[in-house]
Amino acid sequence: MGSEQLERGEMYSVNEVAAIFSISCDSVRRMIGRGIIKAWRLPNASNKRKRAYNVYRIPESEVQRVF
Repeated sequence: MGSEQLERGEMYSVNEVAAIFSISCDSVRRMIGRGIIKAWRLPNASNKRKRAYNVYRIPESEVQRVF
């Protein structure tokens, strides 16, 4: 584990946050889109898809702040 990871703390996926708080993934993504939750958007690895899928990571501090 790198020092950069230690400084940021634990990072959660949209699915993990949804499971922790028993809400839907769509609700978590909606909160990110509205700016309620601040999340890191990871770059899309595949250019072969018709639709670009956004992959988010949510810092532990942000999860504690919002919920």
